[in-house]
Amino acid sequence: MSSRPPNILFITTDQQRQDSLPCYGMSFMRTAAIDRLAAEGVVFDNALAVAPVCQPCRAAFVCGQYPFVNGVAANFQWLRPGTPTIADAFRNAGWKTAAIGKMHFHEWDDAQGFEHRVIAEDKRHFFRPDHHAQFVRQHGFERGHPAHVAGYGAWLGAITSPLPGELHIDSYIGTQAVRYLEQAGRDPFFCWVSFNSPHDPYDPPAELAALYRDAPIPEAVGGLQELEHKPAYQRRLLEFFAENPLYFTDYRRATPEIIRRTREHYLATVSLVDEQIGRILDTLEQRGLSRNTLIVFSSDHGDELGDHGLPYKGTFYEGSLKVPLIVCGPGVTRNRRCRSFVDWVDLHRTFLEIAGIRPGAHVQGQDLRGLLHDPAGPGRTEGFSELLGRAMVSTDRYKLVLCDDGDGELYDLQQRPLEVHNHFHDPDWKHLRTSLGDTLMQRLLSYSRVTRFGGGAYPSDQGRDRALAEARRVAALGGFAGLTD
Repeated sequence: MSSRPPNILFITTDQQRQDSLPCYGMSFMRTAAIDRLAAEGVVFDNALAVAPVCQPCRAAFVCGQYPFVNGVAANFQWLRPGTPTIADAFRNAGWKTAAIGKMHFHEWDDAQGFEHRVIAEDKRHFFRPDHHAQFVRQHGFERGHPAHVAGYGAWLGAITSPLPGELHIDSYIGTQAVRYLEQAGRDPFFCWVSFNSPHDPYDPPAELAALYRDAPIPEAVGGLQELEHKPAYQRRLLEFFAENPLYFTDYRRATPEIIRRTREHYLATVSLVDEQIGRILDTLEQRGLSRNTLIVFSSDHGDELGDHGLPYKGTFYEGSLKVPLIVCGPGVTRNRRCRSFVDWVDLHRTFLEIAGIRPGAHVQGQDLRGLLHDPAGPGRTEGFSELLGRAMVSTDRYKLVLCDDGDGELYDLQQRPLEVHNHFHDPDWKHLRTSLGDTLMQRLLSYSRVTRFGGGAYPSDQGRDRALAEARRVAALGGFAGLTD
């Protein structure tokens, strides 16, 4: 291996369940590029979302601190200006830095310390004039509200993209990543390539829409009936997405046919992203960069896809909690699996350590270098996740969720792995609930030892407010073709 520090290429998706790939059991998926990464590196079986929604996950990675420390424990929250970021650390050490695709930073066009920034922010953010929106307009199209697309309401967002495949937001991100790598010079780089898919709306281009029509896709587990025995926050999720003018999706009327369609389209967008990753890997080979580039593939959180009668994210069920994580490159053992619990804060610390950059005293997480060399070595035996008003601890066997209203969830992941039966209020499970609660409390108390920079909620901007008000008005007048067909 070269004495030059390795490049670090962090490739992420948005809202991708761990069980959506062949290396995690979905054998029929067409994901040749990701399969190649799995064969050449370490696959982590217990990679968990720092929080099962977008911005807390990304903020945690950017600053190297968990949500309850950095103050970003929900969407519409972000880091306080001046908080040290991973891009600052790499740039100050002489590395080139790039952030390409969806970042979910605040402000939406802020660089967060990255030198090169290509903004392709969100399929639903039709009101943002980002680089992808400008690109689409140059080719005679508009990135409008997805509810304009036929079938949007009937299929709860499982639509065919109205854009040609080469204009799809994920194709654009892939192209921009290739261009960056083609121009990479001699200096080491830290490049984060962040795809939008398979995040809703589930919008594969026409040529991929039927890819998994006949595939043996698992049915959703559980249903709305179980919510009677689950904490109230889960019922509020249904109301939120039904009423939010960014979504207009009411999963209370989801049928098995609708859920099947959403899963087909969801998986088709995974294959779309895989095609773009293949282009990126080919570019690394052509530029002679493969040998000296650490490649990390992951996702911020998963998607329920109708499991437990729920949409999208925001719960601690396995579907939205567990994410793929594959690492390959210099110094990484090939074709191995690791059972240690890991997360994106661990990646922040590990990337710095691999680069020879000393992490600041504020950085949390574990250094994963030992596990990359020996995946069977000692690691974390519990995993944790946090959201505003809720926290979770999981072991290989059990999972506990505590809510600030006194309610909670307790599951046996071996005897009842579908997480339909909640043991939280079962007297026979009181001892286990207390034991796991103590583990969670010790974790949260340890946070008091870390420097805090004070993130938190931010107000919605005028552009967003105007756009959402207009969406409500158009919907009330029946102006969204996708809601009236």
